[in-house]
Amino acid sequence: MQRDNNKHGIESNLLPRRDFLAAAGAATVGISPTITEANRTPVATATTDVESTQGITSPNGTVRVTFELRDGQPRYSLSFEGATLVEPSPLGFEFRDADSLDDGFEIAGVRRREENTTWEPVWGETAEVRNRYRELVVGLVESASPSRSLTLIFRAYDDGAAFRYVLPEQENFGDFIITDEKTGFRFAGDYTSWWTPDNWENYEYLYEETPLSEISTSSSVGLSDVDAANTPVTMKVDDERYMCVHEAALTDYAAMTLARDGDHATRFESALVPWPDGAKVKAETPHASPWRTFTLGSTPGDLVESKLVLNLNEPNEIEDTSWIDPGKYVGIWWEIHIGKSTWASGPDVGATTANAKRYIDFASEHGIESLLVEGWNVGWDGGFDAWSNPPYLFDFTESIAQYDLEEVVEYGRSKDPSVGITIHNETGGGVGNYIEQLEEAYQYYEELGIHSAKLGYVSEDGLLIDGTVYHHHGQRMVNHYRWVTKKAAEHEIMLDVHEPIKPTGVRRTWPNLLTREGASGLEYENFRPQGNPPSHTLVLPFTRLIGGPFDYTPGIFDVTYEEYGETRVHSTRARQLALYPIIFSGLQMVADLPEKYDDLTEFEFIENVPATWDETTVVQGKIGRYLTIARRKGEEWYVGSGTDDRPRRLNVPLDFLDDGRPYVATIYSDGEDADFETNPTSVAIDEVIVTSEETLVASMVEGGGQAIRLRPAKGEQRAIRRYEPPTYSHDTFTIQDEVTASDPVVATIEATNEGNVVGGEELHLFVDGEPVETRLARVPGGGEEQIDFPVTVTEVGEHEVAVGHAPGDVIASETVEVTPKSAEFGWLAFDGFDAPETATTGEPIEIAGTVTNTGGDETIQILKLTVDGRVVATKKVDLEPDEGATVTFEHAFESGGTFELALEGLGPWSITVTPGSEEFDSELG
Repeated sequence: MQRDNNKHGIESNLLPRRDFLAAAGAATVGISPTITEANRTPVATATTDVESTQGITSPNGTVRVTFELRDGQPRYSLSFEGATLVEPSPLGFEFRDADSLDDGFEIAGVRRREENTTWEPVWGETAEVRNRYRELVVGLVESASPSRSLTLIFRAYDDGAAFRYVLPEQENFGDFIITDEKTGFRFAGDYTSWWTPDNWENYEYLYEETPLSEISTSSSVGLSDVDAANTPVTMKVDDERYMCVHEAALTDYAAMTLARDGDHATRFESALVPWPDGAKVKAETPHASPWRTFTLGSTPGDLVESKLVLNLNEPNEIEDTSWIDPGKYVGIWWEIHIGKSTWASGPDVGATTANAKRYIDFASEHGIESLLVEGWNVGWDGGFDAWSNPPYLFDFTESIAQYDLEEVVEYGRSKDPSVGITIHNETGGGVGNYIEQLEEAYQYYEELGIHSAKLGYVSEDGLLIDGTVYHHHGQRMVNHYRWVTKKAAEHEIMLDVHEPIKPTGVRRTWPNLLTREGASGLEYENFRPQGNPPSHTLVLPFTRLIGGPFDYTPGIFDVTYEEYGETRVHSTRARQLALYPIIFSGLQMVADLPEKYDDLTEFEFIENVPATWDETTVVQGKIGRYLTIARRKGEEWYVGSGTDDRPRRLNVPLDFLDDGRPYVATIYSDGEDADFETNPTSVAIDEVIVTSEETLVASMVEGGGQAIRLRPAKGEQRAIRRYEPPTYSHDTFTIQDEVTASDPVVATIEATNEGNVVGGEELHLFVDGEPVETRLARVPGGGEEQIDFPVTVTEVGEHEVAVGHAPGDVIASETVEVTPKSAEFGWLAFDGFDAPETATTGEPIEIAGTVTNTGGDETIQILKLTVDGRVVATKKVDLEPDEGATVTFEHAFESGGTFELALEGLGPWSITVTPGSEEFDSELG
């Protein structure tokens, strides 16, 4: 890894102080990390020798951080519930034109303190946040000249740990340029990890699930010679320990990525996003790094519920927050993405006054607070290549000819209820152009009464300011994003930032920062064949959302949009409802076209669901597989459940409700006839009375979900039918009693659901006690369904075929006689067929070989290639006796993972599929 790649030949001497800080983008806007008065100067409390090892334990005793000074070198380690997670790892810095600060230390002093307070966010996932920790401050001083000081602050919380560096004010150390932060992360095992590559311009990747040792380099803009990942990086240590590594309070500093340390499989180190001249951080003492955070939990849900990152940020800086009002918005946006209209002005432009009024009418009718209009302002003409390159012609106050901003604002104000405008500011990478206009534009928006803005920084090649191109995630842009946030607050504007710096809990300090992008959002359903696979939104809450809220833009009801697009949304409609509780955002989009919601009862869930909460609890979850989150606002609860590409039944206990109080549960499930491929829009709606003692069932098809609204039952509502859980009876198990070897047959059983909501029962088909097929029997309340199990038996003789829940829990069974295949069909011999061990999504694999008829007569047969038991390709062979033919199968995987391939009696072959390296080719990221 290059430590100081001054590849542009820029003068390395320190600049005069004023110019130096102006270059860092911090001087004129007052952006600097908050350092307590006690830590602004060197720590010097020791009067005698201090123990070289110091430690702190969290208030409940489960988390321990240990500091040690070994031969003058500082180290830290971390343990959780008695297990070491991070082994002793190095600390320190390297500088330009100064010696490194990572060795030759003595301990100058140690301080300890505890905190146990509660604070109230302006908005968020909970109404209150407890901030409880123990703190260790270690002051270090070089034992030799120039005797510089370094302070390390460690904190141990019950839900994790964190530390930061402080370079205190001192006579012998003023201005500095960091070329490398030498923080090590020496993980104690090869943990299963969820990560995205270290792209310095873009976070919009699908998460990969691999061991730490398989984190790789795949981004086009990042470290090219070292395996590295952007944070957050989430890890499964074992079945009872989970960890997420990230950073908090990223202020006047470069964003951190994790880079592999040499050839060590599980050792990583901090790698900061550089300036154009290769420097990482330019500042002066006193200065502090962001917190390096370790969110910890016994379950994946503990990571989601943690407030560690938020607590490590400073309190709210905005005195009057009455104008900060989280909510929902509609937008002239999705129609542009699917090709119904355009950003560029002209006959097909989406941003017209009439179209905006149509959206406003819809928003007012349904109580949606604001409208986003993309393409409203001058500068969009010429397409992506024109507006995302110099001379950057975006004007942030002038409307195009087809659109009148002031008329639209007034029209929204005239409605009852009124509808505000979320103004759209896309820079296209021309950040300097935006800076020049920002004050005038924000003043104009404030005069119009516009209180929210969506900002965009689309650029594949960095961001242009004053003739210099900067990385999205470097110190210069970190400071720019913060400056914009502060300026927006001055003009009472809430922000939704796309192509942002990653969230690090700064919304506590600046609560007008309602949401941001910084991950693969729903728009990517248009940008790649596999879109966002169903597992993606089940990974995000445990990874990207650990940092803060995400503008995923859910709410697509027409998930196949066949009229306009060639792709689709990889979920069911019920899952789109469930995303509102699952994906936390202070500004939630209602993303589909207004006409797609017409007369649909399930839209009531979106009308009612809030964007800010008083309480949040993760009911259950397995990263990337399934998840249930419940959130409360006032007296009402909203619950979202989702599954990956496997049909699934989840039990949803309601023990988070008030004891003994009846609630009306309105349940939106995948309909009994729902199917991910053929009928993804079917939604079943049930309304029942429940209490905290009940356990609901979330019955979901592939890519499916369930959303629930729970509100206290009042008056006549108490007469609504009570919840009757799905219970099953079975009848009429049938299968042919005599079949030919290798011929497919179908076993069937009748299943009846005696409850009053759609249920899901996992049934297995067994042959001689071995499971060969599984079905999720989804039966409507009070209904009956026939469940089919296709099966092929190749071995001649008698076999017991049974259906049940487990080998020892059989519902019914039959004896089947398997006879040899008759001569008229012939026998097929296979030669040369094999499958690769690895593949990439979207790229076809080939399985080829020779098929020969070894029988005495002509044979015509259909050969089937299966993936995890499902037929994905077929080939017809028509062969005379002793005749052979070459047969080739092709198949492209849509999502990553490990799969089992089989061809007739051949296989299974195990194949690992990794997501392809996607180019960022959207018009709007």
